Amino acid sequence: MANRMPPPAEGQEKDVLLVLDKQQGKVSAVKGIDKNGNLQTVPPTHGGEFIQVDKNSDMLSNFLSNFFRKFQDTSGLELFSVKASEVEQNAKAIEDNHRNPTLKGDKLAEMLRVPKPDFHEFKQGYRFDPSKIDWENLKKVGITADTLKNTKDFDRVMRGYKSRNTYTVSGTVGGFYLKPTDVKLSFYQAKDGTVVPKLHGVQQDEKLLQRPFHEHDFTKQEQGNLQGTGNLGGIAQIKDPKSGEQIPVFVSRDRYTHELEYMRADKWKCPDTICNVKVSPEQKTAFEAGQAVKMENLQFRDGTRRSAYLQVSAVERGLEFLPRAAVQFLQQGQQPGEQQVAGLKDGQGVEFNGHVQPGAQGKSPDKVQPKDVTPAAESRTQVAVNTEGKTNEATKQGKEPLKQGQDKPTAKQKEKQDKSLKADKPKKSRGMKM
Repeated sequence: MANRMPPPAEGQEKDVLLVLDKQQGKVSAVKGIDKNGNLQTVPPTHGGEFIQVDKNSDMLSNFLSNFFRKFQDTSGLELFSVKASEVEQNAKAIEDNHRNPTLKGDKLAEMLRVPKPDFHEFKQGYRFDPSKIDWENLKKVGITADTLKNTKDFDRVMRGYKSRNTYTVSGTVGGFYLKPTDVKLSFYQAKDGTVVPKLHGVQQDEKLLQRPFHEHDFTKQEQGNLQGTGNLGGIAQIKDPKSGEQIPVFVSRDRYTHELEYMRADKWKCPDTICNVKVSPEQKTAFEAGQAVKMENLQFRDGTRRSAYLQVSAVERGLEFLPRAAVQFLQQGQQPGEQQVAGLKDGQGVEFNGHVQPGAQGKSPDKVQPKDVTPAAESRTQVAVNTEGKTNEATKQGKEPLKQGQDKPTAKQKEKQDKSLKADKPKKSRGMKM
């Protein structure tokens, strides 16, 4: 039986797919695709047994995608989408123009032609097939394939890595409205084989490093290393989530999202050379132990030679060049002092204090914006209420903005709220006096 699409709801615009066989010079109407994947066609006559669909439906879009994937060599076929009421005249016009092309006929054919979907090339080394990603759904929150290509993140995420850049997303996802927020992007393969996007927002949990990570408790030194360099600086033994066995891993902390990630240490192999410099046995041992190593006289693509610190990163799934702040931490040999700011103003113009996020570290104080800052513990409720419009049990009835460091209404404000609630409460009716 043909794989047919159900007709659209009553009142919707109905379209019919026509296919031109260039070799035979014949136009037919598409009936469907049979169980063997063969295209089924019928004569393009009015009222014929062919598929009729809503032009803008996802079902039509999916059918076209499957058609072009199935028939990779479509140079001998062309698809056209026409109104059901005009199927006969348009089929004849397309067929006539193929045999005897005219300017008017070419213009009509171009207007009705169904463009071939842009299937992104599956390159060697890719972990995911770009053509299996629901780009239309991802576009709803503001990310497209072109966005990733323009920022040079496309190849990276297709190879299974998290994006280096952050993207501002917003929109409705799964029935929930997502406020504009900055995230990193990665993909994973679900059990049914589909490739699913994952959005990585900033983790605000300041006690994350104090909690067990897959049953591994971080020491004070390890916590400092993760904050200072982004890497543990050693090998941790954790419980494998799949097998339950203890496995040796590198652990790293994303410098922007603060997420913790791990990579098996016993599966990683140190390269023999880095930037045309041979890695010594001592350096290999240090890398394999998770330590940072200073490499001298590295030759870069621009032809220059210079020294640099490298370390295995679970986020990068291999060696990374440490950024300046991490190198400074190593050279100082102490826990990093977070850049703090004071006097920033929330959405109601009330000042608050906070810590500068990793991506904005190093900015001069006058250049730091509220979006660059994580509110300090004493300012979190204030910023959540005044800027983000959030409430908790203590603040839900408040109409005045919270003052600096305030996390609940004052006694005077509470009294005012109680009076307001009583005034708003409707009085009981005593009935009509006769």
